Amino acid sequence: MFSSNISTLKGQFLSIYGQLPRWGRLTARVLGILAVWWIVMFAAVPRPLFDDPTSTLLYSADGRLLGARIASDGQWRFPPGDYLPGKFTACLLTYEDKRFFSHPGVDPAAVLRAVRDNFRSQTVVSGGSTVTMQLARIARGNRDRNLRHKAMESLWAVYLETVYSKKKILALYASNAPFGGNVVGVETAAWRYFGRSASELSWAESATLAVLPNSPALIHPGRNRDALRVKRDALLLRLLQAGVIDPVDYELALDEPLPEAPVPLPDEAPHLTERLAKGRRGERITTTIDYHLQRQAAHLANRYAAENASNHIYNIAAVVADAATGEVLAYVGNATHGLSADNAPDVDIVISRRSTGSILKPMLYAAMLTDGQILPNTLVADTPLNINGFQPRNYNRTFYGSVPASSAITRSLNVPLVRMLSQYNTGRFMSLLKNWGMTTLDFSEDHYGASIILGGAEGTLWDLAGIYASMSRVLTAHDKYGGKYNPGDIFPLTAIPRPPDSKPVLHGSDNRLKEKSSMSYAGLWFAFEAMSGLNRPEEEAEWQQFATMRRVAWKTGTSYGGRDGWAIGVTPDYVVGVWVGNASGEGRPGLTGVGSAAPLMFDLFSLLPSRRGWYEMPEGELEPLAVCLRSGHKAGSACEPVDTVLVPRTGMNTSLCPYHRIVHLSPDGVYRVNSSCEEVGDMVTGKWFVLPPSQEYYYRRHNADYALLPPYKPGCIAPAQRIIEVIYPEPN
Repeated sequence: MFSSNISTLKGQFLSIYGQLPRWGRLTARVLGILAVWWIVMFAAVPRPLFDDPTSTLLYSADGRLLGARIASDGQWRFPPGDYLPGKFTACLLTYEDKRFFSHPGVDPAAVLRAVRDNFRSQTVVSGGSTVTMQLARIARGNRDRNLRHKAMESLWAVYLETVYSKKKILALYASNAPFGGNVVGVETAAWRYFGRSASELSWAESATLAVLPNSPALIHPGRNRDALRVKRDALLLRLLQAGVIDPVDYELALDEPLPEAPVPLPDEAPHLTERLAKGRRGERITTTIDYHLQRQAAHLANRYAAENASNHIYNIAAVVADAATGEVLAYVGNATHGLSADNAPDVDIVISRRSTGSILKPMLYAAMLTDGQILPNTLVADTPLNINGFQPRNYNRTFYGSVPASSAITRSLNVPLVRMLSQYNTGRFMSLLKNWGMTTLDFSEDHYGASIILGGAEGTLWDLAGIYASMSRVLTAHDKYGGKYNPGDIFPLTAIPRPPDSKPVLHGSDNRLKEKSSMSYAGLWFAFEAMSGLNRPEEEAEWQQFATMRRVAWKTGTSYGGRDGWAIGVTPDYVVGVWVGNASGEGRPGLTGVGSAAPLMFDLFSLLPSRRGWYEMPEGELEPLAVCLRSGHKAGSACEPVDTVLVPRTGMNTSLCPYHRIVHLSPDGVYRVNSSCEEVGDMVTGKWFVLPPSQEYYYRRHNADYALLPPYKPGCIAPAQRIIEVIYPEPN
């Protein structure tokens, strides 16, 4: 059946063909030959035309080249682009192919001219190749120049003209032409020889590059420099004669020097380039980086690293991000100048795991306020503590007896925060950290224990800065969702622009909104208030040098043994994170978060514009409450003095102040009395602030206004009193 149908179609075709006039049959034969030729070429010419590996390029948000990494085959070959600079195009076509836009891939006039010139000279002095033929030659592997290969290049060229536009052919040629050594493509050559994009080159520079693909060896310093200048200047003359440039441009171009040795490609963000290139090798990667801020941040980091080197502290890292979007504006993975290989300058500290020091403390404070476990200034015990052999100490080895929770955050006291964590629960705190973006908690709750709040866990600057940015982002949205929470406001930093629709706009009735959050608006607001306070003794004793800066909620951290110094600051606009130390883990005396990391953090803040003021108070989550001023607890009947302050609504049900009591005094107030030694009518009633013995012992040393309870009047039958508290060993 099939062969019968073929025979029928063949007969019909021959019948029609036989009825055509002579010229029609000739035309049909030509079209048939062309169709067969096109099908053969379609099968022979690869698609895509080039599959060579390309360099990885990193660009700033405004399109400036930040860095590049060589292609896997050792060539500097930029990924192809569609744009070709006008000056280079004019130079190229004037030099190689002035009838490019009118011929079909082969220029008969150029071929005849080449035959004539070569015949007269009895040697090859002119090739007659068009740009399209040269593109075909490059695509075929730059084979020997002979008549057979020329013929094949001509066939390829005509075919290429049928499948690509003239603009595309020019772009392909410019992206794949050789420019000497391991430099491929005009954009690559512009950066390697002139240190800037091809679109920024002068006429002389563009002319230099236009003549190179024909003789790429001429670019090497010290070799054939005169020949290169002759070719360039001859092309400039042709441009003048064609009216492409005027006499002034011509004279100025002749005076320009030739390029010397290849220049290094930009490397403004080397660690970010390496990080992003791992997953997107051979691509053009557009980032969120602010070009000028990146350069300033790197300069500052290198300056501080040079200063720190006198104390054998060599490494430093910094991240600056937009708090609202999480987009990274500057990424300094490490100091890059003046470091030997022994100091590990190639290590990207931004994503390296390091002991977190005290940097997690504000999150615990905000979470406990959210839960209603404490009020902002609730007293927390600051006395010696032993948890299964773990004995936390404050930075200055001093105990204060009792301190307000907010002061424990501002002053970064260790012991009160360990006690707070025990109340909140370590496992629960770990879940909070993971939900807000900490990716490095690989072990169990038992592994970390209470030390997690003091640096017992490792974190990265990337994660931690991202968490602080999310905290800021959530707080600034407190009036956006009708008192609810958008889980979509919690996300990590990014150095790649997010798609415009990546974060949907939610409204108060959207079922994706949540009624609660592990860190509430109120909890975050009080945490940032504590972090922006200026009462910073102990570890942060040098805070005064920053007192004139803009208002910033900031926290520092220092890991055990002076191995890591942290400083992270946040405003409604930005988050800035800094780490200082040694990549090797070697600790150094005097390395602290406030002394080593905070100065750079504030210098980076000084580079940033301020778009918004401070965080607005989330009044919808606050309630007025009578609070005992001495203890920070909800005031009981024995409290004095009392003040009414706004507290998180969740704290309304906290317990009454346990530290105030009613006492009965003798008429002169010198003694405590009871009915066994004083008439009831003569007793004077007083309200007394009384701490447990261990807290009282330390508290008195730092609070001169603390008054001990008066002794019982002689003759009184005194009740049993707890005047001694055993701190260690623990019971049983």
